[in-house]
Amino acid sequence: MNSLWKSERVPGEVELAIGCAGEGQDPVVCLHGITAQHRAFNAAARYLGPSRGLVGVDLRGRGDSDKPESGYSLETHAADVVRVLDHLRLENVVLAGHSMGGFVALATALAFPDRVRALVLLDGGWPRVESTPEEMTEEEKHEAAALQEGLARAFRRLDVTFESPEAYLDFWFPDQNLKMDDLPQDLADNYLYDLGEVEGGYRPKASRAAAEEDSPSVSSTSPTAEEMRGVHCPVALVRASQGFFPGSDPLISDEASDAMAGPLDIRTEILLEGANHYTMLWPEYTRVWAPRVFDPPFWER
Repeated sequence: MNSLWKSERVPGEVELAIGCAGEGQDPVVCLHGITAQHRAFNAAARYLGPSRGLVGVDLRGRGDSDKPESGYSLETHAADVVRVLDHLRLENVVLAGHSMGGFVALATALAFPDRVRALVLLDGGWPRVESTPEEMTEEEKHEAAALQEGLARAFRRLDVTFESPEAYLDFWFPDQNLKMDDLPQDLADNYLYDLGEVEGGYRPKASRAAAEEDSPSVSSTSPTAEEMRGVHCPVALVRASQGFFPGSDPLISDEASDAMAGPLDIRTEILLEGANHYTMLWPEYTRVWAPRVFDPPFWER
């Protein structure tokens, strides 16, 4: 169904699946969220593929990459990213990370600074706050609860066998009775690639064990604002105005954005009015943020 991507395998003890879009010699390397896969970037591939080229990575435990029982962390994902770069003979790249992918992108820039030219943080990569529950403000408690609620919903589907792809759409779009043909091609392809056939129907490809091991790794090892001073490349920050759910507070608040602006060299910041954490990658919003980030490239301004 999807002709955007050319699929490849990156060899290693844990093999990784990647997709390459376009023929550009300097592709943007894209890293997805905690239970997603590279087709989340279909709209970006449609926009950027013809001019720059784009590489989408299925992080270990997701998509068509291998799924070991354990061994998940930001450090491991960062090393996997470098394996992808080595496989493609890319020395120095722009990394774009959505959600958890933003934290992976930051971890890569900190651990392998010579391999990262610039970062595009898409609703991910906010600074870790070192405080106990007793020390948290009411706003911080509210933000943490909203994050956990969104993650719980995303994780919940990983245990479900869906009767059909349309039943999977019912999970994401309840009471709308949608069929794949009702969606734009690139969006339908994302949901279809997200599923693998199993006995009795379809199940999301993402490993629950991977998600459950990565989640505390992000919350306990992602960089604080002070540690972000070790990132020496330019950054573009793109925020959705809503969180996981329509009408919810954004995952990156104005306060968190301000905290990032001190240590990071943020050259471009975009707030996508009306978008939530998921829809910001859909075509209507990608057409807003992609040209503002890449035309001309923000790191060259």
